[in-house]
Amino acid sequence: MKVLLTMLALLLTVTAAAAAEEIYRTVQGDGTVVYSDRPLSDQSVLVDVSTKPADAGENPVLAAEANRNREEDTGSSAMAAALEEQKALRAEACREAREALEAYDRAPRLYEELPGGGRRYLSDEEIVRARQAARQAVVDFCDGEN
Repeated sequence: MKVLLTMLALLLTVTAAAAAEEIYRTVQGDGTVVYSDRPLSDQSVLVDVSTKPADAGENPVLAAEANRNREEDTGSSAMAAALEEQKALRAEACREAREALEAYDRAPRLYEELPGGGRRYLSDEEIVRARQAARQAVVDFCDGEN
């Protein structure tokens, strides 16, 4: 608890240092170090608390954060490009699904092509399932589009 209070006092002192121009360090009789904006006794010593802007090259934590920010920026642009590509592929799949559905709805008979170039005509049940699958493909790929 005493360590926590000491750390809190130090934090408050450092925070106050930004606003105060002078900081004094005093060692009390029991060895406790106290920082203040005014001298507490004749043993108080003026402390230099000058700061300078942080340089990422000197601080490994700041350098790592700067690298992480650069990687996130690169990752963000790569993610944006991937999303654009996915959007284009989805639009193409939507167009193809709509064309297939229109063809299935227009055609009185549906068939599948056989390897030898022949055709196998679908039964009425197979036609219903094929049209349902085409409608579902439009729903899946054209999500919200008219």
